[in-house]
Amino acid sequence: MATLDVNVARVESHSPLWVDRGLLEKLPSLIQSARYSSIVVVADTGAVKARDRVCTALGIPHSRVLSVQGGEAQKNTEGLMRLWEFFVEQNLDRRSLVITVGGGATSDLVGFAAATYMRGIAFINIPTTLLAQVDASIGGKAGINFHGVKNLLGSIAQPAGIVIDIDTLETLPERELRSGFAEIVKHGLIADRDYFDTVTSKRCTAWSADEMVALVHRSCEIKKRVVESDEREQGPRKTLNFGHSIGHAVESFSLAHGPSLTHGEAISIGMYGEAYISHRIGKISAADLSTIDQGLRAAGLPTRLPTPIPTAELRSLISRDKKNVGGHVKWSLLDRIGSAVFDIVVPEELIVEVLSAIQPGAQSL
Repeated sequence: MATLDVNVARVESHSPLWVDRGLLEKLPSLIQSARYSSIVVVADTGAVKARDRVCTALGIPHSRVLSVQGGEAQKNTEGLMRLWEFFVEQNLDRRSLVITVGGGATSDLVGFAAATYMRGIAFINIPTTLLAQVDASIGGKAGINFHGVKNLLGSIAQPAGIVIDIDTLETLPERELRSGFAEIVKHGLIADRDYFDTVTSKRCTAWSADEMVALVHRSCEIKKRVVESDEREQGPRKTLNFGHSIGHAVESFSLAHGPSLTHGEAISIGMYGEAYISHRIGKISAADLSTIDQGLRAAGLPTRLPTPIPTAELRSLISRDKKNVGGHVKWSLLDRIGSAVFDIVVPEELIVEVLSAIQPGAQSL
């Protein structure tokens, strides 16, 4: 069993992380239930099988379980209120534990609810999608969408633990598996060239379950190292935002207007766009940009929009991104495949150019 500790500056932020197959049945040995006054489970409707495995392993009755709709649509003030009301109904106190079972949108929402209930109660993430396993469940970012902007409201609160059982991916739709691979590819692009070459060597559906244990573990290692160095995103953690300035704008537009894109699909388009910027300002070569374009496609991910989005709409959404400072967009870009830089200011005309370069049918440089 692969084991990591995600350690950040604050002592209380110690987050043990386990990666293996068959871990849900081992939860009693991983979670010290006696430490908590009560335990509840919040699970999304796409994780019913995993939810039942968790409840059976820990002896949690159905009355202590709340089912929520998975996906970004639930990440709003109404969803947050529903969780707070559930916590009150269950008489949770400051020594209670909330176990989250499901995808990244669910852990975002539940983590924020737990972080703000009674000024913070413990929660454990059990991610059941690949995207959540390698990204959303690690690092403590939680929040909701607001005024059409993704994750505009939120907090950073580290989970009491992260349990990644690769067997939960068995029932994951192929599109969701591809979506998770976008973040895996990103980890290679910003931190490990060899890893990038490996994960883009075949389609995401071609990896065995045992191979996935190794891939997920490596991605968790990369993200843990970055988070430990900069929990509050004042420096190196910003490199994890590569692909997200454009990607979040694309995702926000698709959520409001369609066609629906998964987070990973939007981020993949964003990574190509931000690699394009990296090339145009002299950070990476044209050959590297082509390698990134081909690598994303080889993994089954898009690098252009499926339908046109007005450049002005995307530019407006980028300007409203929460990562901006003083009205200026600060970009995380590549200085080579396997290394990233952050807080880069990009000329306005180049931003307009790249938003044209990701439109349907746009040709590579």
